[in-house]
Amino acid sequence: MTRAVTVPTEKPSRLWVFELGLAVCAAAALLALVTNVAPLEWRDAETEIVLDGNHYRAGPEELGWLAAFTALHFDRGDEAARALVADEIDAKLDALFAETEGRLPEFFDWYYSLRGEYSRIAMAALEAASLAEPGYVAERAAAMLLPEETWTAYLAALEHDAVERLGAHYADVRAAWRGRIEEKLADHRVPAPLDADTAGTPTLVLDDFLAETIEREVEALHARVSVGAAAAGVGAAAAPALGRAAAVRGGRAVAARTAARGASRIGAAAVSGAAVCAPGGPAAAACAVLAGAGAWLITDWALLRVDEELHREELERSFQQALSGLRAEIERELLAAFDTSIAARSAAVAGEIERSFIPARAGRAGESTSEPVSSRTGSDR
Repeated sequence: MTRAVTVPTEKPSRLWVFELGLAVCAAAALLALVTNVAPLEWRDAETEIVLDGNHYRAGPEELGWLAAFTALHFDRGDEAARALVADEIDAKLDALFAETEGRLPEFFDWYYSLRGEYSRIAMAALEAASLAEPGYVAERAAAMLLPEETWTAYLAALEHDAVERLGAHYADVRAAWRGRIEEKLADHRVPAPLDADTAGTPTLVLDDFLAETIEREVEALHARVSVGAAAAGVGAAAAPALGRAAAVRGGRAVAARTAARGASRIGAAAVSGAAVCAPGGPAAAACAVLAGAGAWLITDWALLRVDEELHREELERSFQQALSGLRAEIERELLAAFDTSIAARSAAVAGEIERSFIPARAGRAGESTSEPVSSRTGSDR
């Protein structure tokens, strides 16, 4: 007897449909999860930016560009400021030393005069007796060529004009920066959000950044102690420089004139006295003294004229070289003084960029950069 074999039948169609529906639901749930999570992550990474009362929403990419562009833009502004200051210093020093060189003929007329000659002889005698400070010619040259009231006036004008130009320059730098930022963020502008919409969102208030930058500029550009020190150095450096210039030719010339006097004065005085006061009598002695003094003066005058004819051009070149070196020294001092101010401002801006524009710090701490400038402590600056 043959047994019947039972063949398994296929699953009912209802079970297959149920499994298919379950798979579709799972896929739909996964898709919804993916599509919902991404926007939340992006929203958490956004920063609220406020500039001139306008609000922008920017992600890490825009915020990174903003930090890099700001640093580069203000660095270039500082380089342009240094060039501007150098131009202003050149202009003022050119005018000052043109006026100084214009006084050289007056100084040399004094130097090759009997009054100047006897003044130098008298002061040399006082110096030898420790009754006067050395450097009479140098001090006289500095007083005649670079009077204190003249160079202080020029440097005060330099300081004022440079600070004014730097202020206008940095105002232009800020305006250009603001325009470029507004252009870059134009597509990210949003209506002014309600407080509830910005809860937990980092906020970067660029108006505060600019306010802090301006405050630092005022502090740096008006800290003029270093410029004043450079100005005070003009008087201290002028006399030694001009004294060295006078010594190049003057020392040898004075020695030559002294030797010539020794050989000529006695003979000239005796001959003049004998010729003029030949008749005897009570007035002969006084006449001889006057005649001898006249011959003495004539001898000195003649020696000065010879020395001037032979050596004045050389002495003038020596003084011009000394003035050129003095100008270069003053220029270095002034450039260093202004560079200190510009560097202080640059460091302050760099600190503000580090504090304000790093998106990772703002996002991680959830902090706002809209804190008023006046409430920041010294350590934040």
